Amino acid sequence: MKDDVKAQIGRHRRVRGTDFATNDLAAAALPYMSRMRHQVPGIYAVVLGTGDGTHVCSIGLGDALDAARISALNSSMFGTAGAQAAIVDPSRDPDEAKGEGRDAIVSVSLPNDEVIALAKVAHPPVGHLVLAVFARDVQLGMVVHHARTSAQALSEWLDEE
Repeated sequence: MKDDVKAQIGRHRRVRGTDFATNDLAAAALPYMSRMRHQVPGIYAVVLGTGDGTHVCSIGLGDALDAARISALNSSMFGTAGAQAAIVDPSRDPDEAKGEGRDAIVSVSLPNDEVIALAKVAHPPVGHLVLAVFARDVQLGMVVHHARTSAQALSEWLDEE
């Protein structure tokens, strides 16, 4: 087996599984996610997944299958938005245009005043993570702000040794 494939498998073993008591990444992220959900009225779910769509942890969703589906879709949506940004403005920093920039945010406004915001959480051991915030009856800017600041804080905290 090639070394790069072994490295890829090894880093994903750190985030797979449903026993959050033994998942260090989920244990580290859940307090941040819970705090955000309780500080901002209207945020009803928060999901954290890897950049390639593996579910890490979530709060506020119906079941584990929904969380896995949402994580996969978030990864695709985040990557697609980055590719579109690169086409629309090729002069942008290539890392930022691919959704790799720390400040990259994808937001979706849905009917009935529902909003989704996706933000990158830099975490080199797994590439990067995608934080998704789901809210109702909250201004889009508020959700984007909380997604961005929470993603940055979580990235900095995970980076500490």
